[in-house]
Amino acid sequence: MIKSARAILNYLTLLLGIIATFPPGVSAQDRKIVVGLTTRTGSNSLKSEGLNAIVVIMQNQVVVNGVLSKNVDYGGTFSNFVGAAMAGLPARIVMSVMDGSDHVLLTSPNIKRIEDLKGKIVGISSFGGTPHSEVMAILKKYGMNPEKDVTFLQIGGSSSRYQALEGGSIHAAMVTPPFNKIGRKKGFNELVSFNEVMQIPLGGLAVQVDKTKEKPDEIVKMIKALFKSVDYIQNRKSDILSLMEKSWGVKDAEVREAIYQDLAGLYSRSGIAPDETMRNVIRLVQESRKSAGNISISDIADWSFAKRAGEELKRR
Repeated sequence: MIKSARAILNYLTLLLGIIATFPPGVSAQDRKIVVGLTTRTGSNSLKSEGLNAIVVIMQNQVVVNGVLSKNVDYGGTFSNFVGAAMAGLPARIVMSVMDGSDHVLLTSPNIKRIEDLKGKIVGISSFGGTPHSEVMAILKKYGMNPEKDVTFLQIGGSSSRYQALEGGSIHAAMVTPPFNKIGRKKGFNELVSFNEVMQIPLGGLAVQVDKTKEKPDEIVKMIKALFKSVDYIQNRKSDILSLMEKSWGVKDAEVREAIYQDLAGLYSRSGIAPDETMRNVIRLVQESRKSAGNISISDIADWSFAKRAGEELKRR
């Protein structure tokens, strides 16, 4: 189940996969668009907007570097691009995929309280990434010192973190559905959902700043394609549950239902993260990277493309 469920762990990849169910309305353009993601999925999903995209799977920071060097057209991570923009690098987030996080701190069976993590190993994707920032915030809320009380270990995506937890090489990790549900059935503990601690946007579409000037129409088409899939997910529940079972091999009906309930309500209908959640993620990134300074949301995100995409879809 775990291996075949990996495709649903990245929210952008879920969106990209769903649009494949729409019959193509426009012939795909000749130029290949490279989308850098951290979890494997199909690439036919953007053809409904005439986009000929290929998906390349890579680590978070490699996605950022690829976008900055223009070898990758679009990046599907969030906190890493926030960090890049905060450092003055030419990156902008143009769409927020989810309005909240469904990341859950999953721990080994003998860890029943946050305080039990003292002296333990916590798995993260990368230093400065979302799971790292989230765990730090949770530990601080419970009066612990993230720099002294735990050891962070860079492991990679949610599936790798769960496998490390199951294998006993780490004691805790922030994971996404279905791993929190699968883990709970196997005796692991869901200690806290990050949504209970703080609201932050999760998943995004990011570009190199030059693209906002050179390819504005293409950016809008990308966002419109993702909007279509959000609508599909939220209005075609039975299809999504069937897709989870047939295409991803999630056979447990209870797990499928739990995944859907966790995800469906979090997808953004506007593609624009509220200012409060953006300030939250800025603060988290600053704390995890030990940086400071007054950062404007406009230095990180450009929501004009999401606004235009939404307006164009309403006119159809």
